Amino acid sequence: MFELSIFNFAQISNEILALIGTLFLTSVRAKTRMYGFMIFLVCNVPTVYLLIVSELWWILATLPIWLFLSIRGVINNYRESILIQV
Repeated sequence: MFELSIFNFAQISNEILALIGTLFLTSVRAKTRMYGFMIFLVCNVPTVYLLIVSELWWILATLPIWLFLSIRGVINNYRESILIQV
């Protein structure tokens, strides 16, 4: 039986955000891809909670690399969307 808990809510929200973010990242438009990167930055919150609760905290060691690449992607897509508008 399904029970509503913080852990289950984090799993569901993480999967939904990851699905939406992946769909946005496959877009041709730079602005839509930028929103995909932003969704993945927000998706990081339930992911960190799940990793700590499930005692997979050692995976968090790769988090700075992942954050750097995501922020870099947001910046590059923002620059590309500005160039397209001009």
